[in-house]
Amino acid sequence: MKRNVGHIDAIVRVVGGVALAAFAVLAAFGVVTVPVVSALGLGIIAIVLIVEGVMRRCLLYRVLGIDRCPVD
Repeated sequence: MKRNVGHIDAIVRVVGGVALAAFAVLAAFGVVTVPVVSALGLGIIAIVLIVEGVMRRCLLYRVLGIDRCPVD
């Protein structure tokens, strides 16, 4: 699959994913109170964001025909 996530978008995804992962870990250990389902959901979203940012490929962008990467 062709890259379709730009450099700045990838950085934002990775930073946001790391922040969500940290929040999910805090929620899992009870430091922050959120329902368990929410902590698990945050963890899954964090993993997806980090993987998309590192690989610079987004399936939703592909389905919608969006290409934010200037170079392949």
